[in-house]
Amino acid sequence: MKSYNQILVTIPIKLTFFISFLLLVFTFAVSDSYAQALRGSANPDITFNRARDLANNQLYAQARELCKEILRTHPEYHDAAILKARTYAWEGSYDDARVILKELREKVPGNRDALYALIDVEMWSKNFEDAMRYIDIALVDHPNNTHLLYRKALALKESGDETAAVVIINQILDLDPTYREAKDLLNTIETTRYLNHIGLGYKGYYFIESEGDPWHLFYAEMGRRTRVFGPTVLRTNVANRYGINDWQIELDAYPTVRPGTYLYLNAGVAPESEIFPFTRFGFELFQALPSSWELSAGFRLLNFDNKDLLILTGSLSKYLKKYYFSFRPYFSFSSDGSDPDAQSYFLTLRRFFSTSDHYLNLMLGRGFSADFDRFIGGEVYDLGGTLFEAMLTYQHKFSQRFLLKAGVGYKFYDSDVSEVLWGDPVVFEGGLIYRF
Repeated sequence: MKSYNQILVTIPIKLTFFISFLLLVFTFAVSDSYAQALRGSANPDITFNRARDLANNQLYAQARELCKEILRTHPEYHDAAILKARTYAWEGSYDDARVILKELREKVPGNRDALYALIDVEMWSKNFEDAMRYIDIALVDHPNNTHLLYRKALALKESGDETAAVVIINQILDLDPTYREAKDLLNTIETTRYLNHIGLGYKGYYFIESEGDPWHLFYAEMGRRTRVFGPTVLRTNVANRYGINDWQIELDAYPTVRPGTYLYLNAGVAPESEIFPFTRFGFELFQALPSSWELSAGFRLLNFDNKDLLILTGSLSKYLKKYYFSFRPYFSFSSDGSDPDAQSYFLTLRRFFSTSDHYLNLMLGRGFSADFDRFIGGEVYDLGGTLFEAMLTYQHKFSQRFLLKAGVGYKFYDSDVSEVLWGDPVVFEGGLIYRF
């Protein structure tokens, strides 16, 4: 029989073995769980949430890697496949997105999220016929879904069937009279139905700090949306500067080359050629890019009596919800060897309101612009010049037919140029457009 002291010694030894055994079991359990977590098999929801956060922060490649990790161990985790496809679509890789989503729909025809993702892919890639086909499939089970109906109306409008689009929009507004996007789309369609417009406008330079006479530019224009040349505008400009009157005729056109690609074409002539260039030509290619970016490159050619100016230009623009940002440089080269080359830079910030015709526009820049400084002659084209200028313009749509524009700005010249031009002018402009 064990003594009391032996029992006291034996108990701690057994307790120590028992605790060691528990720690060993716990360690294996934790190690196994950790290994499973690393493989993404413990809880794919956690990994998916991480992937979604990365995608929301535009870290698309990293998000796709996590989606692939989930699908390796959980091939039936369809949300990961859909997110992977959407990251491709957000980068403009629409074909890669289609492959994933179509394969998923073959496996699970009833997966609604995959169908909605396919609708988005076809809408974003401007493949409106396929988009409407998928929308019609979705509408079978949800015929009164206003979101789906709106997408169909938008696809019909972009496909050129505006009459059918209006029918769908009226159906949406019957279901939900407060649907703002449907109202805006209806206004846009009603506006684009007017193929023609006429406009009158004015721009004046007022030299407040001197006794110099203001410079005046009046214009009248007629425009029409054509099938071949896109929006086309014929304009007559009449200017008065230094007591000299001059006039110019211009033609602008914006033909579409393909979806997302269009041109700006300009030609003008001033027979008397005292203020305006005797002839002017413009060409620019615009290309839409993924994520609502746009890039352009082109030139302007101005021919004066005593020199020719070649002006290279382009733009980088971004649409962000109700905002538009654009940066445009001008690089001017003169046929007169004594003229210096010139560089000009302009930044445009625009805030849209109810429609694309209703906005507030701020233009900041320095130097000479072949587009804005229409009635400044070639003798001061370089304006080494214009140290800074700002122009704030507001355009309001009073009805579907009438647009009114008003603006005010200021140009700050270098002291040498300022003496030639009677000082630094305050600039006023206004215009009225009537559609029919």
